[in-house]
Amino acid sequence: MKRLIAFGTFAFSVAFCIPSSASTEPVVQEIFKSSETLNGTSLKYPDGKPELRLYRVEIPAGGKISLHTHPAPVMVYVQGVRSGSLLNTRINPDGSEIKTLFKPGEAFVEGASEPHYVENAGDEPTIVWVMVASVEGMPTTYFID
Repeated sequence: MKRLIAFGTFAFSVAFCIPSSASTEPVVQEIFKSSETLNGTSLKYPDGKPELRLYRVEIPAGGKISLHTHPAPVMVYVQGVRSGSLLNTRINPDGSEIKTLFKPGEAFVEGASEPHYVENAGDEPTIVWVMVASVEGMPTTYFID
């Protein structure tokens, strides 16, 4: 009976992110969730055999990933330890720009066919983790000339 109660307490602590007094217990913390992109567009997943992808991208100080789109939803997390910030610039249909600065520990979602570019405007490398909810055979990124 004691074993069952101990497991139940552990499961409750993990499920509700309640830290326990033991340092070996896992702590689960939701960092980010969204059902829409930075532009407010509802997420849409492509048809096909599902495939999740995870990339670690390091952008040096002053580095930039040029104008592009993604055919499937992309979640980006700016690494929270020893990483700079990420400047995301989205291009509206009328050509105007929306700039958003994401600091370490922050995340966002980009969606299909929303042109944007990202850059490290700081003086230290920016590390981002990019998760793509795609399908087999579909490219992750389309660059715009």
